[in-house]
Amino acid sequence: SAARVATSLEVFLPLVRGRLPGCPDMILTDAVRDACIEFCKRTRLLTEDVAIDVVQGERTVELLPDTDTAWEVLKVWRTDGDVLTASNRQDIADSDYDIDSGTPRWYYLEGDRLLVLGAYPNANETLTARVTVRPKDTATRVHDVLWQDYRQPICAGARAWVRRHYGEWINDKQEAEDRSVFELGVHQANLRRARGGANAQLRVRAHPF
Repeated sequence: SAARVATSLEVFLPLVRGRLPGCPDMILTDAVRDACIEFCKRTRLLTEDVAIDVVQGERTVELLPDTDTAWEVLKVWRTDGDVLTASNRQDIADSDYDIDSGTPRWYYLEGDRLLVLGAYPNANETLTARVTVRPKDTATRVHDVLWQDYRQPICAGARAWVRRHYGEWINDKQEAEDRSVFELGVHQANLRRARGGANAQLRVRAHPF
């Protein structure tokens, strides 16, 4: 919700600025935003349930999260709990769901915010999509959790971003050190999500081929 997107990017700057003397705040802010975006993309840290108003005869529906930009679709379901199947453009075309009319059973994401359904809807309905989100390219504020729980790796990622893009502050050794901190943060966030935030033991399941 909008209330959760309350932390200004400026709050991160003192933690980024220390090892980049003289770097303008505008560059530091861009670096923090880029690090937040990459972190969210790679960790699926932020999710949102988005209502989708399907209109008869219209296959494409725009996903509009409250404040951020949709990145991946994790699940789509109907009000009765019926879950649609994730697919792709080619498979839907091969099955003729791109020309048939009926109850949509399949979906894929086109670009960053367009949900494409198969088949063409033959009635109006409301679906719900659970999507991962990441900050917009123009964001000035981000979700509080990025500051509260992940500020150290994000600030390290921001410093590495500056060292990669601006010659005055290029330092391969320090960039590698900062990038390592960022990568560890991504790994730990993914591990925490896999364990359900409860430190549960991970299990391996064999799948027949």
